[in-house]
Amino acid sequence: MTQETVRTQPEVAAAQPNSSRVSAPAVVLAVISAVAIALAGVSAWLYFGPGGARDIAAIDQTREEVAQVSSDQAVAMFQYDYTNVDGQLHSAAEGLTGDFRDQFTELIESVIIPGAQEKALTVQVVVQGASILDAGPATATTMLFLNQITVSKDAPEAVASGSRVKIGLEKQDGRWLVNSVQPF
Repeated sequence: MTQETVRTQPEVAAAQPNSSRVSAPAVVLAVISAVAIALAGVSAWLYFGPGGARDIAAIDQTREEVAQVSSDQAVAMFQYDYTNVDGQLHSAAEGLTGDFRDQFTELIESVIIPGAQEKALTVQVVVQGASILDAGPATATTMLFLNQITVSKDAPEAVASGSRVKIGLEKQDGRWLVNSVQPF
């Protein structure tokens, strides 16, 4: 045997590829896969988790709903014509919660309806702006900027005034109802 044909055991092992070694492309592929899975998990958490895009969309919808409901309800509660004040204001009470509805009904029956009929009051209300102060899944608070135009038999020329009101709402049976009104 010549020296060239005889190889020692370590030389033979070095010449053959090691089957337990992982190739570089396989390592790169594994790392890319792990990063992709991690990014998918983070994306899912950001979308479905607390404060995620899904929650933000629901909050945005709630904000739109309460702004519209509080605006509509403010007009219903504060706008009336002395010829139909009784029906108008009692209809407005349907958008109020129990205790607040009772207080509102007592106020309109004892003060507003008799005063409006006696003085021939007509009040028009325009909501100039609505701001959401707080909105949650079951409660919300808005601030409305109102312009009121009042005409009466004592003051036949229209008198305009502006006001701000803070309106509290709560969701009952899937419907937003007003539970408080405060001048602001």
